Parts: sequence; C-alpha cells; structure tokens
Amino acid sequence: MKKISVILIALAFFAFTFCILYTRNSFRVLKIYSPSLIAIDLNKNDQIEENEKLQIDGIESFTSKITDFRKDFAGKYPIEEETALSIGYFAEKFAQNLIENKKVQYKKLKNGKIILYFNGRNYNKIFTNSPFAMKDGKPINEENFKKQIELAKNIELRIYNNKSNKYHHLNCEYGQIAGDSIILPKKQLPKTAQSCKFCQTQKDNIPQDNTQKVSQEQSRLINIKPQKFSVSTEKIKLILTDFSTVFVTNKKCTTEYCVELLRQINNSQKTIDMALYGYTDIPDITTAIQNAIRRGVVVRMVYDVNETNENFYPDTFRMAQTLAASKGDYGSKQYQKYIMHNKFFIIDKKTVITGSANISTTDLSGYNTNDIVIIESPEIAEIYEQEFEQMYENKFHNKKSKIQNNENILIGDSIISVYFSPQDNIAENVIIPLINKAKNYIYIPMFVITHKKICQALEDARARNVDVKVILDATNASNKYTTHELLRKNGVQVKTENFAGKMHSKSMIIDDLYTVMGSMNFSKSGNNNNDENIIVIENSKIAKYYKNFFLYLWQKIPDIWLVKNASSESYDSIGSCFDEIDNDFDGKIDMEDSGCEPYKINFSAKNK
Repeated sequence: MKKISVILIALAFFAFTFCILYTRNSFRVLKIYSPSLIAIDLNKNDQIEENEKLQIDGIESFTSKITDFRKDFAGKYPIEEETALSIGYFAEKFAQNLIENKKVQYKKLKNGKIILYFNGRNYNKIFTNSPFAMKDGKPINEENFKKQIELAKNIELRIYNNKSNKYHHLNCEYGQIAGDSIILPKKQLPKTAQSCKFCQTQKDNIPQDNTQKVSQEQSRLINIKPQKFSVSTEKIKLILTDFSTVFVTNKKCTTEYCVELLRQINNSQKTIDMALYGYTDIPDITTAIQNAIRRGVVVRMVYDVNETNENFYPDTFRMAQTLAASKGDYGSKQYQKYIMHNKFFIIDKKTVITGSANISTTDLSGYNTNDIVIIESPEIAEIYEQEFEQMYENKFHNKKSKIQNNENILIGDSIISVYFSPQDNIAENVIIPLINKAKNYIYIPMFVITHKKICQALEDARARNVDVKVILDATNASNKYTTHELLRKNGVQVKTENFAGKMHSKSMIIDDLYTVMGSMNFSKSGNNNNDENIIVIENSKIAKYYKNFFLYLWQKIPDIWLVKNASSESYDSIGSCFDEIDNDFDGKIDMEDSGCEPYKINFSAKNK
C-alpha cells in the first residue's frame, strides 16, 4: 500500500511538472497570415511583435494574398489566378479552424525545420494531408484538390470593404491593401455594395436574369451586316474591333487581335519588348508570356506609374514583378502626371504590334473599338527598339531624344513613317499637314479631340469642301475640354457613339491613301507630354478598308447623335445598362445609374 502511495505521488508530481512546463512552453496563436506563417503570443501580452511571427517550413499552399501568392503554382497546375486565391482563402480558413486562438507548442529540429503541435497533434502533418497542401508546385492530394477547385469556382468570393461599401475581385491589388476589408461569398454582399472601379476591367458575368434584356437590347441595333475585321497587304496586317457587336467583357482570348497576339508571343524565339500603359491578366496571354520566359525568351516591359505610384490596370505591377526586366516612369509627381501611354510589342526585333488597344478585358474582348497593326519589318522594329531602349533607361517623356531616319520607309507595297511623343510634335508636324493635304475626305474614329490647332485644321478642310466626319467616344463628349461642339458649329459632322463600349481608336483616314493610327489622342497632353506613338501608313488598300469600316460604324449610329450627345451609361448607349461597368465613372453601375431609369421602364412595359 505504501508503494502504491509513493507511485501515485510521483505520478502526480510528474503530471504537475509536465503541466507547468507545458503551460510555460505553450503560446496562443494570435493571427494566421498563411498556413505556414503565424503569429504567436511569445511575450504573453496579446500584442503581435515582429519576433513573434513563426515561419513553419515544409508547408506549401496557395494563399488569399497576392503578395504571398506564388503564381507559378497556378501556371503549373494550371488554374486561373482568382481560383487559386479562392483556394488560398479556404486554406487559411482551414488553418484558422485548427489553431487560431489555441495554445500551441513548437519544436525546432537540428536542420532548422519547425514542427508545430496543438493538443498533442502534429499541425505540419495534418495540413500536409489536407486538400490544400502543395509540393513542388503540385497538389499532394490530387483528388481532394480537384474538389476544392470546383468549390472555389462555385462559391465566388469578393473582398468587401465595410467602410467604403465597395467590393473587389480577389486579384484586385487595391482590394487587397484596403483597410476594414473582409472576404465574403458574392451572394452575401450587401445589396447596396458597389464594384471597385479598378475591377471594371475584370467584371462579373451578366446575371442570368439579364438574358432577356440582352435579347431585347439587340433588337435596337440598326441591322447592317458586320464588316470583316482585318485586311492584309505585303508585310502588314490591320485588325479592327467592333463595339457594336460585343456587349460583355471577358478574359477569353477569342478575338482576332488576341489570337494574333497570342500567336506572336508563342512563336517568339529570343526577345519580347513591351511598352504598355497597363496590364490586365488575360490567362492565355499571361501563360504565353510565362512559357516564353521558360524557353529562354528575354521579356522586358516599360509601363505607366501615376502620381500616386499606382497604375489604372489591376495586374500591371504583378506582371512587372514576374519579369526580370521592367521599368515604370517613376519620378516627381509632375513627371508622373504625364503618362506612358504606348501599347506596342516588339517581337524578336523583327515584328512590331502597335495601335490603340490596351492589354485589358475591355479591349481584347472587342467590347471597345480599337485599331491594331502588325508589321513584319526589322527596319520598323529597329525604330521602335530605339524608343523602347530610351524608356528602359529611365528616359521617359521630355527626357527622350528624337528618333532619326523614321520617315518614308518602304515596307512591301506600303510607305511607313513612325513618330513619337513628345519629341516629334506630332500634331503640328504630322497630323495638321496631312489634314491640310486632304482633297476628298477625312474620317476620324477617335477617343477624344481637344487639340485646338487640329480642330482648326479640320474646320478649314471642311470650308474647302472636304468631307470631314468624326465618331467621338460618348464619355469624352462630356469632357469639359471637348471641342466637338465647336467643330459641329463650323460644319464638321461629329457623331457621339451610342454603344456600351468605348470608341477607343485614335486614328484618321484620308483620301483612300493615308491611315494614321497609334496610341495618341488628338489632345495637348498626348502631343506635348505623354509617351505615345503614331504610325502613318501610305497604302490604298488599307485606307479603303478602314474607310469602309468607319462608314459601317457611321451608319450604325443614328443621326440623332449628330446634334445630341449620347450619355455613356443610359438608355442612349446600347448595352450600357447591363454590362456591369461604370461607363461614365460616376460610381454608379447599370440600374443604379439614373440614366438607366428609362431602360427599366421600357423593359418592364414590354414584359407585361
């Protein structure tokens, strides 16, 4: 009996000692940053300090944070980035349910690896056996991981900001850094919540209950047979996109331009140089660039940075970070007010792709009207390379030097001249002289016209009986600097377009001979301050084709918009009230916008 008592006392002592040691070496989990990075209450004060962050080696997974997210995982699997971020969110929830606010212990092995325990269980092993664990870019539990993909696709998640009542896609960097934010299923968002404007280029699909409205809206279109979207001559291909046939943006690479761009990237062998105003993740294009890098192609990029060190497009900085070589036009606030507005690619120093189209869902889906030209010419590529190299050496805007020997280059059956802003003073040295030479017609599909000297030249052309027609983007018809009313007053025919998408072209066609196109709007800033490029093609076949396309669009826009201005988000603009895009940038989307009230009344009457 005495021996039993001694044993019980000893056991009690050991249990008490173990309990004391366990308590001393147990720490409460304060926060889960990711399944492999946690904060523990090392100082027992419920405050997170830098030395209390614990990195658990050997655990790999997606996360819901862009900064921690390894995009190469998604590329290798492959799945879309937003799906990967959703899986990362569920992985973090899994970790939170296991250990957040619980007491944990950790053991550091001789090799430095940390193993985490809770309630006597091995956290590392439990997570490694979960559907979220990855190794070398591949899921460990393939079957369960596929189930998580389906779950992530079916439960759409959004970043919701309580303070601003805005919601963001998971891959919106502005949503990721916003304070007062939580992640919610899309269906649980407050009905009053509005989409962040930076997510405009990656919108949700049109709700199913809009299907009938789409059908009825299409009945408002003037029935004109669609034009062919491209024309080719020797070594030159011109591609146009038509906003009167596309009502919804998407990330699929199905338009002729996107398919051609994809082909060029996939066929690249040595170099790709990109001067891009901004970048939105189009999965096929992003994957093609990643694959090009893997096969040894050197990919470089220059891009715009505004005065608040941001870029309008959500994926620009992430693309820049994935490249070994990229430069933004950082500088003083005044310097960064000027924009790097180019949209050109140079492939293997022998092919140039340029025009008005950004790498965005609105432009690559054909939702906006754009013009793009592909030129197979080492001579033209060399001119663009000189401009690119200056910007890559941090010489943007007024720091650049003028490119020499850039005019009247014979390429196949065309004569091509290339100009860059601001060094070439394109308005006065190129645009106005061409306008002054016109004898029969000048047709201009244009995003914005505010340059007074260009407008005066157009008025003078009209005065000498040249047929001058302009299609202007509806949003810019309300721009306080717009000159279109003055043009109308002086006899120039100006129609404001009436479609949801933008008239995003920056081009001019003259006398079945000259086609002017590129990134520069006819504005003072485009001419004097921004980095822009304009190409002048002297070729009758191309000019006639573009003329016919312009007249096709002209016919599709009712004549009422010769004297009135279509409101860009209203019943005026076909498709603008159900595209889930803030077309007039007033913070209200579709039926929330007062301009769409007549639309609601009209459709409810038709449905009675």
